[in-house]
Amino acid sequence: MTKAITISVLAATLAASFSLAAAQEFTPLGAEAAGNADGSIPAWTGGFSRGVTWSDIGKQFVDPFADDPVKFSIDASNYESYRDNLTPGQIEQLRRNPDGYRLNIYETRRTAKYPEYVYEAAQKNAQTARLVAGGNGVLDYQGYYPFIHPKSGVEVLWNHFMRYRGGSLLRTHTQVITQPNGAFSEVQLEDRAAWPENLNGFDPVSDANIMIFSTQKVTAPARLAGNILLVQETIDQVKEPRLAWLYNSGQRRVRRAPQVAYDGPGTAADGLRTSDNYDMYTGSPDRYDWKLEGKQEIYIPYNNYRLTSHELTSDKLIKKGHLDPAYLRYEKHRVWKVVGTLKPGMRHIYAKRVFYVDEDTWQIALAEHYDSRGVLWRFSEGFHVQYDYADTPWYAGEAIYDFSNGRYLVFGLTYNSAQPITFGFKASKSEFVPAALRAQGIR
Repeated sequence: MTKAITISVLAATLAASFSLAAAQEFTPLGAEAAGNADGSIPAWTGGFSRGVTWSDIGKQFVDPFADDPVKFSIDASNYESYRDNLTPGQIEQLRRNPDGYRLNIYETRRTAKYPEYVYEAAQKNAQTARLVAGGNGVLDYQGYYPFIHPKSGVEVLWNHFMRYRGGSLLRTHTQVITQPNGAFSEVQLEDRAAWPENLNGFDPVSDANIMIFSTQKVTAPARLAGNILLVQETIDQVKEPRLAWLYNSGQRRVRRAPQVAYDGPGTAADGLRTSDNYDMYTGSPDRYDWKLEGKQEIYIPYNNYRLTSHELTSDKLIKKGHLDPAYLRYEKHRVWKVVGTLKPGMRHIYAKRVFYVDEDTWQIALAEHYDSRGVLWRFSEGFHVQYDYADTPWYAGEAIYDFSNGRYLVFGLTYNSAQPITFGFKASKSEFVPAALRAQGIR
């Protein structure tokens, strides 16, 4: 009996020691806590916060790293020297824009920080979460980040799909459609989304397969104003396809919208993005075979506070072929590389997709989309910002460059908004049902 107790105590001590070592090795969300070998990526020390609250939220518009100098720039003349830390999409974008386009590289700042309950849920999920058959959904998880120590590419993608974005969010933002000559047009949108934790009326039984409730309303131009897309985002979309409805303000009609999925056209995007290009990648992963190719150290868009400034306008930001690099910030970070190849018999306009996922946030930073000939067709960037008033990393905007025709799309830009994104409010499920659309769509 004594021997058994001794062995039990020893096992518990070893387990505790292992847990402590693991905690020191990894961040609470599974990233490598240490910096890299040459010091160009620092250790994670808890993330960034200015102690900003909603009462002084205007500080969020101020770049906390405005005094950081540009360490160096990468352009069409020197990208070969940095090829190991660039992606094919970045190289193609540099090559196509030899005059004026560059990546300004800054000091790497690992600003990612989340509420404690998010960390706690992720740690529990690491012990229990599992994929459904085929990887099309997740079971036995709570909250966010089911697979912080991923063993497959599809597990990395589920971390992106199920990442924390404040529990709920409301933003007004600008979408800019740019032609090859640099001429552009704007669409104004209002996005509203809620996760179960902040949704009154959520039924954990009947709604068990729904991950997010959201609406997207067009507010300008006048010819599109009042049109609304409602989505109830299901988890296993093979079992139960995404539930979507469209309200047309001109007809005052609500209709089902099964085309709002996969490669269906994105809202008011003039054909420049698919439905699953939103949020860099959203929807169901079932049409692709996903391969995890490990980690790389890549220069990715990070801490792009300048994109949220009220001093910015589309006239300043939008240039022929690219955004003005003076407003963009790139840093070296470790990313997971995930490659998706279209399954035999499946249909999608993208035959291959490559995602580069930031290890600290599980947010896709860069994406490449290939056509059926294996040619790089579109390249996407997600411009990270730490919204420190809500301990929430998300995008200050997303860009999709179409290499086939020289056009590009930018959306999620909030510099025209009266206030930063609102996170963490309580909503009601009744706001996210088809019957509510007509009242919301009145001009």
